[in-house]
Amino acid sequence: MELSLEQIRRHKLPAGLAAYKKLQQDTANPMEVNESLLMKLLKDNQDTEYGRKYNFAGIHSVEDYQKYVPVTRYDDYAGYILDMTERGQKDLITAYDVIYYCETSGTMGNPKLLPLTDKSLEVFMTYNVDYINGFLLEKLGEGWVDGRCMSLIEAKIDTLKNGLQVGPVSSKMVWGARPYLKYLYTAPEEVMFPSPDTNTRYLHARFGLMDGNITGISSSFCSYVLEIMRYIEKNHQLLVSDIGKGTIDKSIKMSPLVRASLMEKVAPMPERAQKLRKIFAQGFETPVMPRLWPRLMYLDGVGTGCFAGYARKLRERYMGNDIDFYMWGINASEGLFSIPFELNCGDGVLVPGSMFYEFLPIEAGDDFSQIVTLDKLETSRIYEIILTNLSGFYRYRMRDAVRVVGRYKNTPTIQFEYRIDQTVDILDDHTTEIALSTAAENTAKELGFDLVDFSVYPDRDSSPTRYIYVMEIGKRPDTATYNHIRDCLDRQLAIVNPYLGEIIGKGLCGATVLKISQEETYLLYRDLMFMKGRSTAQLKPVRIIQNEFQRRFFFGLIEETVEKMAANDK
Repeated sequence: MELSLEQIRRHKLPAGLAAYKKLQQDTANPMEVNESLLMKLLKDNQDTEYGRKYNFAGIHSVEDYQKYVPVTRYDDYAGYILDMTERGQKDLITAYDVIYYCETSGTMGNPKLLPLTDKSLEVFMTYNVDYINGFLLEKLGEGWVDGRCMSLIEAKIDTLKNGLQVGPVSSKMVWGARPYLKYLYTAPEEVMFPSPDTNTRYLHARFGLMDGNITGISSSFCSYVLEIMRYIEKNHQLLVSDIGKGTIDKSIKMSPLVRASLMEKVAPMPERAQKLRKIFAQGFETPVMPRLWPRLMYLDGVGTGCFAGYARKLRERYMGNDIDFYMWGINASEGLFSIPFELNCGDGVLVPGSMFYEFLPIEAGDDFSQIVTLDKLETSRIYEIILTNLSGFYRYRMRDAVRVVGRYKNTPTIQFEYRIDQTVDILDDHTTEIALSTAAENTAKELGFDLVDFSVYPDRDSSPTRYIYVMEIGKRPDTATYNHIRDCLDRQLAIVNPYLGEIIGKGLCGATVLKISQEETYLLYRDLMFMKGRSTAQLKPVRIIQNEFQRRFFFGLIEETVEKMAANDK
């Protein structure tokens, strides 16, 4: 007998409530839980090559561990991982079963393979699936249980020489839920496991609009939700026409095989199409999501750090204030660090049972004598995370900086601040990605224009050196001239980084240069990366232009030259 959506959800709710209650218990005694996890990790892995090298069997305290095991970087594991992936060797850095590899591009584009063990995947599933169900049940009641979710997560999985799969963690999680996808989500498999030649924006929008009863929307990053809503706003007539007639317009790119398969899953829906026409006829000046999906209760995805601006735009333009935001905590291929404890909150509480945590004050540099455990963290200070995870990395510097913002029960709550290796300099100014984002977003807010997206290039070859902002701008009032935008950027940069403002004012650093990109430049970049094999689950905003390929791409799609815009403003 085929199960219903509500039956599947209710079957999973007990595990969700158990995960929610487990976090309540663990956060009451976090250091006890965290130290116990470390001791178990050392015992379980004492017979690995790494464990024998650093005498895991002889370590009986956190102090011993910090004394005898060195702080590491990725290069310390690269040789082991090569032996694991190319030669199939086991028990090198972990005794647990490696079931998957996570592929990351690295900060500067150098690819990395990170092992994922069965133990680590269990943590991801517990807190990114079960916990969410328990949390939503506690906070929202049962109103969402019988409604499908509009999932915008797209999975991409390849195979290594050793036969194991490789891809983003989210892809592995989706793969494991494959038998239930058609019940839980609006998107069919052709969309959740897309081929590179498929227009997934259209398909996510099309299948999502077909279902007027969805109760949730899920995406790895809220920027993709914003992208889909902008697509709907621009293409709603085409989408409604296809939904009404049960067709897929010939202009929508996909292979004949995918088109044929999808055509078997659509049928004419004239009544739904008529409802949608009436909704869209009311325009987009008031949030449209509550009108499209009256039962929509929550949206989940990353909405903090460099995604905070997208989250704000999404709520202001499309969501309104009645839909709740479950902002994922800090997740990475290396492990899960934090999860939300309240709706509509960007703070996350550390998960004591996920990994063993150490923290290095950001001002300490490489002075490892200043490393502290989670019970010694100070509110308002910024720290670099040093992790020991369930997949074979020990005292590993991930190069993420977090700020301690408070406590949940007895456990620190944190916010992501910036990638340490993505702090840029043109004249020893140490400008963070968050600072560059804040300056751009505040400029758009002050001058009243729609900032679609932007990137920054540190131009060190000019004299004097300078920052170049590439901006894609939507609606722009006549008062937001080129000169106004450029001057406002300089003012905002001086606010977020006073030293930068000082050196610009003294002429030691050049004034900010502004370039306006062509319409849909950032969508084109996303499509190009997808065609090159990148998963949408890994596509983050290009805030800092770091390589020649990115520079040529964005500089090659400038709508108007600086000189022309400046001349028009006079």
